[in-house]
Amino acid sequence: MVEFIPVMLFILGWHPDRPGELDLQRPEILFASVEECMAEGSKMAAAMTAAASDKSGAQYQARCMPVPSSQEFENAWQDAIKPAE
Repeated sequence: MVEFIPVMLFILGWHPDRPGELDLQRPEILFASVEECMAEGSKMAAAMTAAASDKSGAQYQARCMPVPSSQEFENAWQDAIKPAE
């Protein structure tokens, strides 16, 4: 069996004058590959940066990462339901 692991897009925003203030967004969209994700994410980040250029001055950047595997979800679930010791 081949497991298909989709890729999540994250948009990271920040303002150059306020380095400690970050904005992290995850648009509700998944991609079949990191390349597809980065292509679309780069467009979205560029549009967001352009829209903010005359308002807040924030800058945005795309980041892509695979959705955790089903085994990682299972392990997390098992850890969450373990009785307290």
